Amino acid sequence: MARVSVIIANYNGLHFLKDCLHSLSIQTYRDFEVIAVDNGSGDGSADWLNASPYPFVKPVLLTENFGFGIANNRGYDVATGEIIVILNNDTILPENFLKKLIAPLANANVDMVAPLIVYKDRADIVDKAGGHLFYPDGLNRGRGCGEKLIPRYLKAGECFYPDGCAAAFRRELIEKAGFFDEDFFLYGEDTDLGLRYRRAGATCFYQPEAVVNHIHSGTAGKYSPDKAYYVERNRWYVLMKNLPWFWIFLSPFFTLIRYFFQAIAALVGKGSPGHFAEGHSRMELLKTLYRANRDGIKAIPALLKKRKQLSPLFTIGGFAFSGLIIRYFLSPVKIAFRD
Repeated sequence: MARVSVIIANYNGLHFLKDCLHSLSIQTYRDFEVIAVDNGSGDGSADWLNASPYPFVKPVLLTENFGFGIANNRGYDVATGEIIVILNNDTILPENFLKKLIAPLANANVDMVAPLIVYKDRADIVDKAGGHLFYPDGLNRGRGCGEKLIPRYLKAGECFYPDGCAAAFRRELIEKAGFFDEDFFLYGEDTDLGLRYRRAGATCFYQPEAVVNHIHSGTAGKYSPDKAYYVERNRWYVLMKNLPWFWIFLSPFFTLIRYFFQAIAALVGKGSPGHFAEGHSRMELLKTLYRANRDGIKAIPALLKKRKQLSPLFTIGGFAFSGLIIRYFLSPVKIAFRD
């Protein structure tokens, strides 16, 4: 049996964390530890973790909110497991989750595992069924997100890359290709990680028998300006670091198409753009998009340096990787009109 290290990043999520850790305490698979990394919470999370009733929990207490990537990296620094599992604090797990999640890693050809993630309050609705689909300007969306849990979403098999809400990785993959890019702060870092691993030759398996009940955007807020900013800015990070040049040159065309559909969604009050506009005004949405793209473009020189540093890892060429992008293509209509 392989030792498993579960890393949970927490920020002001004590009300989530208690239920999440309880669900881990009743797992049938017992050879695991939990590294709970607190990002300088102000809700008593640190004190509660220090006095945690669960002996399998290792608290790592940071002084401020350094973001999702740094929290997971600091957790990885003290992890001892052969298998690394990342998990959101706003999740609740069935008792067989860990056993089912790591089972595909018994196959030496599997490097990453993506579970079935459903909404906590509606287990018949998919959050992510097989990680992410990808849009060629750097954005992504969970496969099946917001749709009914139909039989095709219960079929195991290869997928593109897992979602940061819950995933399993071989330690040797992380040692080879690194863990999270700490410059992302929030959102998109799982896509950056997944694309980097795929370009480095890693494979990902979808395991629908491992089920996660998730409170979607429970920590950051579903339609917050911060979320809109980081999602849009960080797509530049994903794009410039990981995609073949062919797709980078085409990306402005794809972005214009996406903005066209998102503008319609905002005007008719549908999808994430429409809900954002309801709470924050369409003008604020435009300002947020402007700031995000401005900052993303400013970061291009630094991103190109990172790309050069990563290039020796990329064993999958541009042609083969383009096949994956086409296979797991995300429709701009779904980006615009689905929550």
